[in-house]
Amino acid sequence: MKETKISVVVPMYNAEKFISKTLEHLVHQTYSNLEIIIVDDGSSDLCADIVKTYAKTDKRIKLIHQKNAGVSIASNNGLAAATGAYIHFHDHDDFVNLDYYEKMANAADITNADILCGEVNQPDYNFPEFNAIEICTDLKDKIQKTRANQFNPAWRYVYKTNFLRENDLLFEPAVLGAQDLIFSKSAIILANTVATVPGARYNVVNTPTALGKNKNKIKHSISEDTKKAFERYNKFIYEHGATELLTKKEEPYHQNKYQIFNKTFFRTDMYTKKKKYYLFGINICTKHID
Repeated sequence: MKETKISVVVPMYNAEKFISKTLEHLVHQTYSNLEIIIVDDGSSDLCADIVKTYAKTDKRIKLIHQKNAGVSIASNNGLAAATGAYIHFHDHDDFVNLDYYEKMANAADITNADILCGEVNQPDYNFPEFNAIEICTDLKDKIQKTRANQFNPAWRYVYKTNFLRENDLLFEPAVLGAQDLIFSKSAIILANTVATVPGARYNVVNTPTALGKNKNKIKHSISEDTKKAFERYNKFIYEHGATELLTKKEEPYHQNKYQIFNKTFFRTDMYTKKKKYYLFGINICTKHID
């Protein structure tokens, strides 16, 4: 096996209760050629001190500090700092099986794929499992094999770093809660090759700390920049003929000639004069308009 370097980017915010378990499963991987980049998003607890303790005995760990700016900017800063051939975005409260990166590196050596898709253990979600390493090139095949129209978290994939940089793929800073959807689906569309990786298991803990699970933060994050980000996403999907990548909840809502927005974001009822904001089909906010 080649010694393909993998950068693991962990955006971290007030993860004092979880980061030790995450790090334990990273530093004890059966594959050692890792770069572990922890991006502290202005935490107010002791999580950064915990990371520093681990970094004293493991030189692969790099701690980056930033003012609180959100998970998207933290992820983008991690990508900018990464030196590995591949990169994995990892939530601060989850963990991977101890052979996760060994399986990913082996698949990278075999396939040289732009994106590697592993398996996921998450209660109440039926993520696909794979019987063998398969290389997908056709858009329909990429979607069907990975079920990318149903499952969109960025952490289920390991990406070729140059592929992301050459395509200017970044997380949208103005989008909170659905930033993974825009990033991962855009990546699937642009990738020349997507490979499935059997047995590479990412474990989701489902803690309430995840920003995407905080309804109030999502609701208050809606801005003109957020709207523009979803406009760009809709345009991108249609320009690439990738509507099959959308779920029913994401089918665009055509109100009139002035707006074509994603139903997961908002729609306007011109009769009741109310604008309803959605995320993944859930009405999170309703506002009266003049």
